[in-house]
Amino acid sequence: MPYKNAVLDDKDLQNNLKRLNPRFGDFVTRVAGEAWGGALIPQKTKALITIAVDVANQNHKGLGNPFGAHIDMALKQGANRAEIEEILLFLCVYTGFNKVASCFGALNEFFERVNLQQYPTPTTSEMGKISNPILDNPALQENLKSVNQQLGEFSIKVAGEAWNLPLIDTKTKALIAIAVDIANQDHVGDNNPFGLHLDIAFENGSTAEEIEELLLFLCVYTGFNKAAVGFGALNEYLSQRRA
Repeated sequence: MPYKNAVLDDKDLQNNLKRLNPRFGDFVTRVAGEAWGGALIPQKTKALITIAVDVANQNHKGLGNPFGAHIDMALKQGANRAEIEEILLFLCVYTGFNKVASCFGALNEFFERVNLQQYPTPTTSEMGKISNPILDNPALQENLKSVNQQLGEFSIKVAGEAWNLPLIDTKTKALIAIAVDIANQDHVGDNNPFGLHLDIAFENGSTAEEIEELLLFLCVYTGFNKAAVGFGALNEYLSQRRA
């Protein structure tokens, strides 16, 4: 049975965190437990988001790294290996192929040593709206080409293929893209993709409250400072959207 809270309901995880350092384990259990308690974004989606942030931050390296724990969380919530691999393929566009290559190595090592029988049967949830926000959006394509013709053509080709991957629905991909924007600080500067990713999320059923919950969740995984800047960019976006 999937957990209702992937941190507070997992005593093994809590004990492993306390083995690193008792005070750290207590602190992260309380804070991450609260972040995972948000009701609007499903636990499985949150787990996939943490994997994406690990890729962006290269958090799969070193003793005590959280990458394996986040894969474990995703599997406990009904994800399967193919879905996690698709997340990594999608992230080639947004974190870079080199970072993803290293994480595929760590993912392979995880599955070589884990007993999959301990996990529930992967769930086949109803797929959300299927769309390709790159290939189906001529206006966006023209905007990309206006920045640089070759960049636009290359982005349309590569990002279009990534958004076409079939196992993860478009809304979830959009939330992952937003999370990586926060991790990379891609929501600042000219021609940043943050507004585009918010557009895609809203067009595929997200609400402002869900995006706010996502940013609160990211306080734990990208840091409060990055999330604070993200909230500023989100507020500006929403004020323009409502104008």
